[in-house]
Amino acid sequence: MGYSRNIGHNLLSQVLRIIFGILTSVIVARALGPTGQGYIAYLILIFNLLGTFGHFGIVSAVTYFQKRSDYERSIIYSSNFNYMILICLALSALIIFLRYTGIFLSGYPILLVGGGLLLMSSTMLTNHAQSWLIGDEEIIRNNNTGLIVFFLKSGAIVLLWILGILAIGNYFWITVIAMLLWYLLLQRNIKEKLQAVVSTTVLKAELSYGLIGWLAALFAYLHYRADQVMIKHLIGDAELGVYTIAVLIAELLFLLPLSINTALTGRLYNLEGEETGKALLYRTIRTGFWICFCLMLVGLAGSLLIPAVYGKSYSGAVAVTMILLPGVLFASIPKLASPWFFSSGRPGIPMRITMVTLLVNIVLNYFFIPIYGIRGAAVASTISYLAYGLIYLFVLSTKESFSLRALVLPDKTDLAILKSLLKR
Repeated sequence: MGYSRNIGHNLLSQVLRIIFGILTSVIVARALGPTGQGYIAYLILIFNLLGTFGHFGIVSAVTYFQKRSDYERSIIYSSNFNYMILICLALSALIIFLRYTGIFLSGYPILLVGGGLLLMSSTMLTNHAQSWLIGDEEIIRNNNTGLIVFFLKSGAIVLLWILGILAIGNYFWITVIAMLLWYLLLQRNIKEKLQAVVSTTVLKAELSYGLIGWLAALFAYLHYRADQVMIKHLIGDAELGVYTIAVLIAELLFLLPLSINTALTGRLYNLEGEETGKALLYRTIRTGFWICFCLMLVGLAGSLLIPAVYGKSYSGAVAVTMILLPGVLFASIPKLASPWFFSSGRPGIPMRITMVTLLVNIVLNYFFIPIYGIRGAAVASTISYLAYGLIYLFVLSTKESFSLRALVLPDKTDLAILKSLLKR
């Protein structure tokens, strides 16, 4: 499938998700209120974190080993699947023990914690299945499956809202069931035969390679979410509820980078020759950055509508969104550039960059949140996001022999592409 077509389909999928996602987010925010929004957002965040990173590097390595190793594909897939099932069982036992002893998640009913464990397991398996499809450049098939689940989830939320019974519990269970369904539908698209086998040789090789990529992805995820965890524990659920709406709006800016990232990853893994990859990355970064800049201007104006759309109780999200948007603009650069390092087998570079900027983010939030509240969190995050993007550009220009000018300044061809897009 063509690279441009994959990006186009990714973009269309993201646009549809945004249109209907905004609608459902407004419904949920108004139904739950800031406190309920913050309460359940934290629970989903924790189990998404465990599901996304509880594999300790397997998912981070799967595409590389699928495409560039001599191991049999079915052995890789089966070993990974069986390994993740064992990991999920172990993590579930640990979480149940911590909840029972009151050490962790003691403020949440055991039924919601049980749903969280199902969310965690489904998330892990879904991410693995998506990575497998991306490696085969089955981007459109992956997107279509995600859209089906997304619309079913959105429809369920709207229906419960119309019936007047949308609450914390049933919203959470809709989220859990949607993730489980997503995995089951993705699994149907994967043709590898699942075997009762766990190859320690394959797993050892994948973990050895994937650990660095896993750390890079973990640090990047925490970079975007550490502020929310700290807000929860430092100033409470209500402030977190308002902040999550601001993050939701600001991170719409990631629409284009997310659309490009999976398509670019699949293309780079299937390209031969470094120069071809460099030419592709040049155009991807500079075009993507300037489109994101235009989207940022739209976001700054649109943020003024938050109180009218979400309700006056979320008015504090206006200033927070405006503060976050410039930082998110620069954080789009790593999303566009990171596939270059992963596809070339050098995940250590993104890992070190994200580790440094995550530490900056945590330290700044620690000092800013108690004094300035959620606005302080936004300032801290924007400073670290700005550093994140600039360090990536510095590394690409000094260590990877990219021209800084060619990375950030559009040429005549780029302007022609942008002009043609505006005409459409």
